[in-house]
Amino acid sequence: LKVFDMRLPGLFPVLLLLLAVAGCNGTGGEVSPAMQAGHCPDYRAGVKNLYWGDLHVHTAYSLDAYGYGTVATPADAYRFAKGAPLKLPDGRSMQLARPLDFTAVTDHAEWFDLLYICAHPLFDKDEYCTLMREKSNPLDGGEVFANYVIPTITLARPQITPICANRTQVCDEAAARQWQRIQEQAHAAYAPCEFTSFVGFEWSATPAYSHNHRNVIFASENVTDKAIDAIRYPGLDEFWAQLDARCRPEASCDAIAIPHNSNMGDGFSFDVETDGQQALELRARFERLVEIHQEKGNSECLAPFGAEDENDCAFELYLTRRSRPRAAGDFNREDWEQMRKTYARSLLLRGLEASGEHQRNPLQLGFIGSTDNHTATPGHVEEDQWPGSAFGLGDFERALSRIDWNPGGLVAVWAEENTRASLFAALQRREVYATSGPRIGLRVAAEPGARELSCAAGAAAPSVPMGGEFSAAQGRPVLRIIAEPDLVPLGRIDVIKGEWRDGEARETVFDITPAEGVHGKTCLIWSDPDFDADAPAFWYVRVEQQATPRWTAVLCKAENRCEDYPAAARTVRERAWSSPIWYRPVR
Repeated sequence: LKVFDMRLPGLFPVLLLLLAVAGCNGTGGEVSPAMQAGHCPDYRAGVKNLYWGDLHVHTAYSLDAYGYGTVATPADAYRFAKGAPLKLPDGRSMQLARPLDFTAVTDHAEWFDLLYICAHPLFDKDEYCTLMREKSNPLDGGEVFANYVIPTITLARPQITPICANRTQVCDEAAARQWQRIQEQAHAAYAPCEFTSFVGFEWSATPAYSHNHRNVIFASENVTDKAIDAIRYPGLDEFWAQLDARCRPEASCDAIAIPHNSNMGDGFSFDVETDGQQALELRARFERLVEIHQEKGNSECLAPFGAEDENDCAFELYLTRRSRPRAAGDFNREDWEQMRKTYARSLLLRGLEASGEHQRNPLQLGFIGSTDNHTATPGHVEEDQWPGSAFGLGDFERALSRIDWNPGGLVAVWAEENTRASLFAALQRREVYATSGPRIGLRVAAEPGARELSCAAGAAAPSVPMGGEFSAAQGRPVLRIIAEPDLVPLGRIDVIKGEWRDGEARETVFDITPAEGVHGKTCLIWSDPDFDADAPAFWYVRVEQQATPRWTAVLCKAENRCEDYPAAARTVRERAWSSPIWYRPVR
């Protein structure tokens, strides 16, 4: 009863009508006293604060999470994000030492109907539902995944679940009710100035196991009338068309669609070279960010085939072709280079190349991190606390079978106040950055032209923040980089530059770590030594912590099993990545 709202199918239309009359998108809780004047107490126009959150979280409303025993609801996930304890499927209780400022629950839209219906008393004896319920636990969850998840989303044309094959109206109504309940729980958790809960869902297209997924995050209570799923709308062009049709500006609906696990996308779903004009316009409207880090690996970059790479792109790699892990030596050049195409840095470079033809950059993406957590525990990213993926809980061997997974990351937002409107505006303008978990402070901005930048207190703010753009008319850029450690000292600071020059994509990594090392909060002024006013370019900053034990090392040590798993006993250098700053030549 806690997980699923059990109501008779015949009552669905009545309930939906009543909800529509009452305002089916909900209005959230009462306006907090802090917002009575229209802004939070700490609000100052133009002054940005740093807020931490997670925009990719799954609960029992996602079949893959429920299948492995997760029973926590979106409401439970929001409570956990605020600091409340929550019990995992294996019985352990977890709690954040540092609560989050904002969260979006993004359950898979593909199974809203199935999960709602199979919890109904009328389906107690249904064999399809009964088997799913009986196998939904940490030990048997693999059977649910194999028999329920894979058949519905990994085929060239996804299949409607058998329970819905001949029950179109009932399943449509069930999906609508589940979508409504998600909205209600998000609105109930929203506490302006204290905690922001975003309404969201995940569109989970996975043709032939290639992850083309997008998380849709809405700006306000004005959302689509239905959650767009990849079973009924499996193509990216169909997804864009549905989002455009159902989230209209004249209805005060606004949203962003965030791709994730581009490291598992096999080079697909970013076809800007062949997209039509409408698709490019919809990308520019909705696709503002890319999730660069989460539990299924890092998606910053992949070195060229056969290249030695110990620091630049070798961080938390989860190498796949058709989303099945493989060793680097198992790839041929064609597979490898195809896979590289959808890593974040490659996407940025492809955007520079395409911008010459389209007069605008169709892949102008900012960076976020999130967890992709499937235990309803947003922000649970500490290496020494993470018990392993939801798909391996409760057993040491199962946990280590996903040795290349990690706790996931966080998204940091520079915004004026902790409200939906302010945070969403920052996401749209890309004044955000990603971390692999730690709360590393990072602020990057550029000042084009002759004005000198300074790190002195009270110095004038640069005119182009991270996520922004400037043109040739404004002159050569100078970057101001402010980095601050979290609980572990910083070890290295890089500027990564990409450009389209002389008909080819170029990428350069500048190590700008001070000779004396990084000690505490650090401010650096940096100017590109090879700036070409005729070449479109981008710059982003990557900050690296000093080494700490990885979650696998903590786990194998606790079990006294590190000799059995030598690859587990290793360290990790956590990272943060700023959103890029772009340069556009005047043509």
